[in-house]
Amino acid sequence: MTSLIKQKTIRNETIFEGRALHAGVKSKIKLVPLECNKGILFVRKDKNINNVIKANWENVTSTKLCTTISNKFGVTVSTIEHLMSAISALQIDNLKIEVSGPEVPILDGSSKIYFEEISNSGIVSQEKNKQFIKIIKKVSFINGSSEASLSPSKNNFDISYKLNYNHPLIKKEKYSINLNKNNYKNEIASARTFGFFEEYKKLKKDGLAKGASLNNCIVLNGKKILNKTGLRFKNEFIRHKILDVIGDLHLSGYSILGHFQGDKSGHSTNNELLKKVFSDKSSYTLVNMSVASKKENNIIALQIPNQIAS
Repeated sequence: MTSLIKQKTIRNETIFEGRALHAGVKSKIKLVPLECNKGILFVRKDKNINNVIKANWENVTSTKLCTTISNKFGVTVSTIEHLMSAISALQIDNLKIEVSGPEVPILDGSSKIYFEEISNSGIVSQEKNKQFIKIIKKVSFINGSSEASLSPSKNNFDISYKLNYNHPLIKKEKYSINLNKNNYKNEIASARTFGFFEEYKKLKKDGLAKGASLNNCIVLNGKKILNKTGLRFKNEFIRHKILDVIGDLHLSGYSILGHFQGDKSGHSTNNELLKKVFSDKSSYTLVNMSVASKKENNIIALQIPNQIAS
């Protein structure tokens, strides 16, 4: 017996507190359940008016070292990609995120804490049917050596990524994953952001990375990793790049059915790819989906064709 997948939100409010990676200040966010068809909304609690920003690709205004969204009044929230990645993996459609300032907490530099705490808060199905964006024609964006594409796949979200840094500790790597909640938790969620010690002073001079530390970032210095505990995975770097991709692409406003392929893609390339997809209406369609049981670990079981219902 099959049933249409419903939209989801969280059952209980959840609070996170920590340091902002770039601003260096204390940051607090509160996740609040939200009604159907609202999407993911950020609310700057330090602003009295015009403080709501929808998490959407059209609202991305900066991709320098992180993803920043803004509203038409110039109110911003930055470094949202790790939180958005966890939200995407958990298939959450509607959520209000109250933020104490201009940047969300970096926590341990991965999405592990976000994923675990949101899971523990409880995720509930709502009354409206969930819509997915299904890629039906390949779309690519290339910027120099950085490339990203979305192409048709079976009813899954597949990710294939290639990484190639000119660095002794980061060599040519490939990684592929057919995304679901279980393998996200086990393979992707705990992969941390990384940076290079020689760039740290320059970033601080530019007003960035003020909150960066060995507690929230893998730091590479020549042929050494400065973190005493080393890496969580031997290929933690490419896993984190995939974590970022998942967060950036959830700014489509939908869970994706398609195959993402990235070659050294970053926040800018990921956002430009979404712009190209939505500029070509023949490249995608919106569908409802059905599952054969309540077990949605693989997320997708059956497409309901040509049906776009709220």
